[in-house]
Amino acid sequence: MGKFIRSFCLFLLSSFFIFMKVHLIKSKEVDAEKFTDVVNLLQSVSGPIDFLFQPDAVINFEQDEMFVSFIEGRDRFEKQERHVYFSEVCSSKMEFPLERNEVSWDTLFSKCSKYRKQHRIANDEFVILLTDVANNKNWFACLDEANPYNGFIHTDDWDYFMECPEAFPIAYEVIALILQKHIFNGWIELRTKVHQKAIGCVSDLCMNKQEVMLKMRTADICNSCMQHIEGKLPMPVINHCLQLMNVLRERMLFVANRKSYLQPSKMKIRGKSIFLTDYNNTEIRLRPLELTLYLLFLRHPEGLYMSSLCDHKQELYDAYSLSSGNGSVEEMRQRIDDLANVLSESATQKISRIKRVFEDTIGSDLAQHYIIKGEHGQVKKIAIDRGLVEIG
Repeated sequence: MGKFIRSFCLFLLSSFFIFMKVHLIKSKEVDAEKFTDVVNLLQSVSGPIDFLFQPDAVINFEQDEMFVSFIEGRDRFEKQERHVYFSEVCSSKMEFPLERNEVSWDTLFSKCSKYRKQHRIANDEFVILLTDVANNKNWFACLDEANPYNGFIHTDDWDYFMECPEAFPIAYEVIALILQKHIFNGWIELRTKVHQKAIGCVSDLCMNKQEVMLKMRTADICNSCMQHIEGKLPMPVINHCLQLMNVLRERMLFVANRKSYLQPSKMKIRGKSIFLTDYNNTEIRLRPLELTLYLLFLRHPEGLYMSSLCDHKQELYDAYSLSSGNGSVEEMRQRIDDLANVLSESATQKISRIKRVFEDTIGSDLAQHYIIKGEHGQVKKIAIDRGLVEIG
């Protein structure tokens, strides 16, 4: 009885701690890995905002909901009003004439409303649709004027602006929409009271690429906008947003390979988690089999041939049994057998995935210290000085 009461009290405390729920959904065109990366970034800081998603809930656009837009030149991107404008640098990279599929804002917001109704989502919970499909007003993100708890983010084209993985600016836009809903009283105020001149605030309009980078690198809310938001959002929610923005800022700086971060960090591995302690304790999130293979290469600084993995199956199994509790003993052994099989692509796929996770988190240059690399048919190894590695 006492155990039940304690559990019930913990449940009540956790329930009261959640001040806000944000439901993230995606259209089928959005890459599953990119969507997962966005969710992981948003969930990387604990707090009163609960970022929810259902991996199997995919939004489809019907053929009659989309139309083809034919853009002859870059004038449309330079002159049309939008939340984030194309700059000269950006639009010059695009090949014109440009033909692409688009949907209307009404279609985007109706998808949010339909999802909200189907899943019985409360009126004061956000539903934000991530989609690669462009929209007829050419915006990167916006809230629904009729229901500002619905919104969309265009997940494509960010590479024209940012020298980092697209997951970073997309995750930032999720936070920006949450804050802008409470900073401004309605859609018209949102359009008229944003900062026309960039000052490094989440409410900057951003007329060019440099200003977008300024906003995201400062990761701040100006005093004026803070005064508007106070009293509309609980302080823990505001702090959670600021912490997330700061984490995104720091990780983007790593990806941009700022000079002050060129040296490799110490690596601490605890259980299923990898932390780069000198990079603000940045976490590298690997799946159990990926972590198992990575630990094997860490423990063999001399390197290994792919063909020799079968000689290390017991090491792999011991590591995997600690990092994964999924499946029966027989199923776990089968996964390791497949990983060690020279005729299987399992290990090669895991190495590619590990490389991508490191590059997405700290940038390609810094990642060279940590990834498993080697020429085809030759020894593969991890370059990091093992004196910087702590496993325990």
